[in-house]
Amino acid sequence: MLRAAAAEVTAQQATVRLTAAAASLNGIFAVNKPPGISCTGVLDYFKRNVGHGADHVPFSEHFARERHLRRTGKKIRRQKYSLTLRVGHGGTLDVEAAGVLLVGISKGCKLLGGYLAGGKTYLATARLGVATDSYDSEGKIVGIGATAGVTGEALQATIPRFVGQIEQMPPIYSALKFNGKRLYEYARGGEPVPPDIMPRLAYVGDIKLLHFENPATQQQLGQRVTLPAQYADYYAGGRYEWIEGAGEMRLGEVMTPFANCPSLPRFQMLVQCGGGVYIRSLVHDIGAILGCGASMVSLVRMTQGPIHL
Repeated sequence: MLRAAAAEVTAQQATVRLTAAAASLNGIFAVNKPPGISCTGVLDYFKRNVGHGADHVPFSEHFARERHLRRTGKKIRRQKYSLTLRVGHGGTLDVEAAGVLLVGISKGCKLLGGYLAGGKTYLATARLGVATDSYDSEGKIVGIGATAGVTGEALQATIPRFVGQIEQMPPIYSALKFNGKRLYEYARGGEPVPPDIMPRLAYVGDIKLLHFENPATQQQLGQRVTLPAQYADYYAGGRYEWIEGAGEMRLGEVMTPFANCPSLPRFQMLVQCGGGVYIRSLVHDIGAILGCGASMVSLVRMTQGPIHL
């Protein structure tokens, strides 16, 4: 099984045309997906460089283009390839999430099914005191709650309620299909989300609270895991950079500028789960039980099956 970091798949590799030898490529690659690019964007890069070598570009350029188009709201047009390898992935990661993404090539695509339902481990960081329509910092603020009374002990007591077989409502901004249409297409198009969407069963094997801090009470529990530099820089800068004097959060505003607001309590947890678990929903539901709301601000898939960062 070949493991490769996405950032290391660069123009230094030999250009490959879809010859008989290239067409016989089969297998599964473990890509270290950076935040800021969709899974489809990663697959598109493989198609450009393996299946259609004439369009070979460094991943850094491909990543910058995808991120720019997303930031400007422009539609990303995917090139159609007449000669290309079949590629697929073993489980979606949100655009702003990072970590292990399994990519299947040719016959390797048939092997991805086992990974979709298999075990995964996620490192999630969340802010308390604010809830959004997307359940993460990319969405619009739909609730602001008081956090002065929120304690690490209360959080620790809440977490076990979400271990085992649980029910989850999928986020409205998700790739889940309903009536042939993805939920995020309803949300982005301003259409009402179908009211008959039912909670989905999911399995969570374990949740470990790694760190909690509440600036209002100066309470701290545990030790926060430091993200890899390329992730930490991304989640701390750009749109996520906290600017003093940014003002107060307001309902209906996008949460992104407040993702690193120092007055908001935050916690970090390690989640071991099966396929189909929405970590954003998990964070949202924990905040609802605490009565203050919560939104995820970063997510890294640490393991998928036997593959780990």
